[in-house]
Amino acid sequence: MIVIVIIAVLVGAAVPIYKHNLEIAKRSEAVASIGTIRNELRMYYAREGSYPIAESFTKVVGQDWNDINKGELTGKYFQDKNFRYRSYDGIEYRIKCNKAGILTKQVWIDETGHWLFDVDEADEAD
Repeated sequence: MIVIVIIAVLVGAAVPIYKHNLEIAKRSEAVASIGTIRNELRMYYAREGSYPIAESFTKVVGQDWNDINKGELTGKYFQDKNFRYRSYDGIEYRIKCNKAGILTKQVWIDETGHWLFDVDEADEAD
C-alpha cells in the first residue's frame, strides 16, 4: 500500500513537469522555424529595400520572396502551414506560428525582434 502511494505521488509530480517541458520543446521548434522565415525576410529587405506586402496573414512556403522549400519548416510538432506572415506597409511585419492545437497560445515576432508568447486568441486577428 505504501509503495502504491509513493508511486502515485511521484507520478503526480512528474506529469506537470513533463507537460511543461513538452510545451517548451514545441515553442523551441516554433521559434527556430520563425527564425528561418525572419532570415529570409532580412535577405529580401536587403535586396528590395522593404518587406513583401501581405495585407492579411498568408502562408510563407510557396511565396516568391523566399527560398523556403515545401517541408523545410515541418518538424515534429508543426508543418509548413502553421507559419504565417503579414506586412501592411513593407516596413513593419509580423510572423506567427498558429497554435493549431499544439501550443496553448500563439508565438509571434515582429520586425524589431520583439517576441510575443502567450498571446490570447482575441489578439490573433492582429
